[in-house]
Amino acid sequence: MSQENETTLGFRLLRAFSVPKKLGEGNEDRWLSNSDGSVAAVSDGASVSFDPGPWAETLVRHFVETPEVDLEWLQAAANEYRDAYDREAMPWMQQAAFDRGSFATLAGLVSSRDGTPARGFAVGDSLIVLLDGERCVRTFPYVDVAEFDASPWLFSTTPRENRHWSEDHFRAAWIDLHLASCVSPRVLLMTDAVGRWLLEDIENRARALLEVPDSESFGTLVDDERAQGRMRRDDCTLVIMGTEG
Repeated sequence: MSQENETTLGFRLLRAFSVPKKLGEGNEDRWLSNSDGSVAAVSDGASVSFDPGPWAETLVRHFVETPEVDLEWLQAAANEYRDAYDREAMPWMQQAAFDRGSFATLAGLVSSRDGTPARGFAVGDSLIVLLDGERCVRTFPYVDVAEFDASPWLFSTTPRENRHWSEDHFRAAWIDLHLASCVSPRVLLMTDAVGRWLLEDIENRARALLEVPDSESFGTLVDDERAQGRMRRDDCTLVIMGTEG
């Protein structure tokens, strides 16, 4: 068995947590994994757009079922989302919002089963982080906190908002993650509030995330960091993938 196969054997979802921006409010983040945990994705629905939570849910499900993202894939997901609504039954203001579209990020990981590198995919400001133990090896697509200040490209439910996506853009959204170069590889997927907080002090905060054992503890960490002004108040989602608990 090759080193890459040894490293990636059993690489799967370990833990996942998500909390809303405020207790009792809806959460517009979504995460999902396949049945064996070898493929996982997170998505952050943009609050300013029409009913973004179900759009985020559609994106993570499509990625987990078929992680081969291109314009046809995106259009199929958008068509499914739009077909779930009766536009003609909506009030005109809701119709206008529906026509403007829903927007969301997408970050996912496809583990290796054949010795090839694991593959990550990221669009928008959701973050993929490769760790070796507690040491950061790579972050994608952002590497610096300042990048969160720019308006991210997002996936939309309307064709006109997706017209800028070219084959080159889809290719650039993929990254190979060479897990065999790590002694103890972990891949974290997270939405932007957690990602920005992490990049501000990545070594110490990566350790804190890896040590979170359950949803209650994740909620406590998020509440404490928000109270101290260190984490932005937004929906927060974290997925941890690795080879052991």
